[in-house]
Amino acid sequence: MTGYLKPRLGHVPVAALSVADVQTVFTAIAGEAGIGGRRLAPASVARIRSTLSSALTAAVREQVIAHNPARGREIDLPKARKPRPLVWTDARVAHWRETGRTPGPVCVWTREQTVEFLRAIAGEKRYLYYHLIAVTGLRRAEAAALRESDVDLRSSEVFVAPQPGQQADDDGELKSPASARTLALDHVTRGLLRRYLADRRNVPSAEDGNRYLFSTPGGRPCGLSLFSHEFKELLYGCTSLPPIRLHDLRHGAASLSLAAGNDLKDIQEMLGHASLSFTADYYVSVYPSRRHSTAERIGSFLFPAKSNRFGRASRQVLCCRRLAGRLVPGSSQGRTSATDHKSAGNSGTR
Repeated sequence: MTGYLKPRLGHVPVAALSVADVQTVFTAIAGEAGIGGRRLAPASVARIRSTLSSALTAAVREQVIAHNPARGREIDLPKARKPRPLVWTDARVAHWRETGRTPGPVCVWTREQTVEFLRAIAGEKRYLYYHLIAVTGLRRAEAAALRESDVDLRSSEVFVAPQPGQQADDDGELKSPASARTLALDHVTRGLLRRYLADRRNVPSAEDGNRYLFSTPGGRPCGLSLFSHEFKELLYGCTSLPPIRLHDLRHGAASLSLAAGNDLKDIQEMLGHASLSFTADYYVSVYPSRRHSTAERIGSFLFPAKSNRFGRASRQVLCCRRLAGRLVPGSSQGRTSATDHKSAGNSGTR
């Protein structure tokens, strides 16, 4: 962060810093190339502004300045647009195999691809971690922080209660009230959890007294970097599936839940989102099979097969076109029809 701010603002006294100065700096930052030669993402620019604003807020609190010129409403920044997840359809997979290019920054697997991945890694030590994210949509950090006390096999439920200071995840800090929730378990996941818990009775507790589901030999919870690195190794080492990020398993869980017929409100609560629109806009993808089913339902509603109304309607449209052809001057249909009538009249006099 200091690499962007200090060269431009390091020489400006805090008391002399104006909104115009800050706007000029961030216009330049937003237009410059970052790592890899690309322009900084809007989210990165927003984080740099947030860093500066936090420092200036402290200056206001200490009465060094009276006003924070880097507050969000004072500065125009590029709009940060979250990418919508795209499904790895056959056509997209073929294009990726041919070119090596992915269709977008966020991609999700189909049901068949998800099952293929889970079957391929079924014998892995931490298989349950990836299974839970793919099925329940847990955040990476939430799954990593699960404790044995959070699992209620009798009720087939898992309690998700983010703790203060918990590792940040890809979709933001885990401090929304909606993040604390209870997830129901399907019978397969419940059975996996029962066997998993039975096999780790001798695992020690952590320093805080908790027994974490996914822990180091000393009992501490595993870090997110371990899971992210391991996920890539499993993906490329055990399968030939198209690439996704570990966090995209969570997006996939939302899409699978919708495809299974679950309500969007239920999916929002499963994911722990505070907003239903956020779930719909950025987490749920519509699988091709669902799109085709939707189209067929509309077609069946308009043109029911049992009644042959569509056939009658088509014949009526055809008759109207023929009639219009007879009535329009200069129409080829009109000339043909007149000739036909004349021929018919002559044949009648013979």
